[in-house]
Amino acid sequence: MTRLGTILIPAYNEAAVIARTLGALRKAHVHDFFRVVVIPNGCRDDTAARARAAMREAEVIETPVASKTHALNLGYRNAIEGRPVVCLDADLEVGLADLIALVQPLMRGTADAACGRMKVDLRGASWMVRSYYKAWMLNPYFARGKFGGLFALSAKGARMVFPLPRITADDEYIRRAFSGQQTAFVENCFFTARAPRTLGSLIKVRRRSLRGAKAVSSVRREEAPKGSVKAMLSKALPEPMMWPSMAVFIGVMAVVRVQLAFEKPTPKPVWERDATTREGSVQS
Repeated sequence: MTRLGTILIPAYNEAAVIARTLGALRKAHVHDFFRVVVIPNGCRDDTAARARAAMREAEVIETPVASKTHALNLGYRNAIEGRPVVCLDADLEVGLADLIALVQPLMRGTADAACGRMKVDLRGASWMVRSYYKAWMLNPYFARGKFGGLFALSAKGARMVFPLPRITADDEYIRRAFSGQQTAFVENCFFTARAPRTLGSLIKVRRRSLRGAKAVSSVRREEAPKGSVKAMLSKALPEPMMWPSMAVFIGVMAVVRVQLAFEKPTPKPVWERDATTREGSVQS
């Protein structure tokens, strides 16, 4: 069987979750339809060994350089030429049917990039985290899917963005490379992301996201969509049950922006991520 494309999975110290992600892909026989390339980068744990054990059909390419974009560039060199490239974060869950649906518009030549719908797993999350995500999902951005964590590029689209520069917000950098007309929203492609369990971890994740978006703006002129909070408020105001969630959302974003305003510049990119869903502990 001719494979449909290549799935690139960069992994930095993901020993706690990589077997879950790859195990699900192997159980669904994703390797029969896609080349799967896992790139452990700068790992201080046994991510690579666990990846090989979880999916022996996958290609595992190790690098001592702790950089997601560097890892993606290495993986791209091993992608099937002339076929779509799927980028998948190591802590997400997605099915075979969703992956096949994601690459269809790229194979038809109707788009150069594609994204699907994100489902948020809130199990074990604190009430403030749950409230934040309840409001967050009102963002009009999601009307065109979630370009982040999981997305796909046509062979032409991949050539447009690779090799990637060394930035933290790789998803945002790639998203801004394509217009709305070039990007397909695949409504029947779903993937699952696990929400941070604590407010502190959520703030870290949002801080990284905004910091990364700012860095992308320095290398790409395209701006992120404006007016999202205003649109979210217009949806929430007629529904009093949504007011507490909106209050939490606005409070979290205010804290994040104040922290970033007083953050001192560093010579190396700052990488903050959620550790709570990688520890196996449940906090509420």
